[in-house]
Amino acid sequence: MDRDELHQIPITAVFAALGVILPPAFHMFGLGAAFLPMFLPVMMGSMLISWRFALVLAISSPLISWSLTGMPPLVPPLLPLITAELILQALIISLLHVHGHRSVWLTLVVAIVIDRIILFILVKWFAEWLHLDPAVFSIAMIAAGVPGIILQLLVIPVSLRLLKQKFPTLVQG
Repeated sequence: MDRDELHQIPITAVFAALGVILPPAFHMFGLGAAFLPMFLPVMMGSMLISWRFALVLAISSPLISWSLTGMPPLVPPLLPLITAELILQALIISLLHVHGHRSVWLTLVVAIVIDRIILFILVKWFAEWLHLDPAVFSIAMIAAGVPGIILQLLVIPVSLRLLKQKFPTLVQG
């Protein structure tokens, strides 16, 4: 492991910890499902680390959260669904921003749009499997996350700018 990879370990750990801490805080105020609190630290962290560490972050955050809090739940099958979404977003974000040097805005929009398309397909499949109305269930799941998407678009660019000012070697681009 080279020096560049070594500095990614604490960054990954900090954002994984935030991925475990933020959801219960949001859920305490009834804001969990709407504001997608686990997504914020995973997406933000993925803007700073290589795709390998982004993958670790995306897998570890929901699994550690589930093992400590039982959230996201296995029934209904939110844990595998959220984990798949986080993996997809983390890889897209890291590949576009860290490795591809694309802008924060382009990276976020691409990651969010692809995530919503894949989420629609996965939820439709799960709904059919559970004998629920796939169209209604899929659209409802997508619509429920709109406040979280707005929060992501507001918080992540500003947070990255602040991090870049405070720690210029940490943030690329």
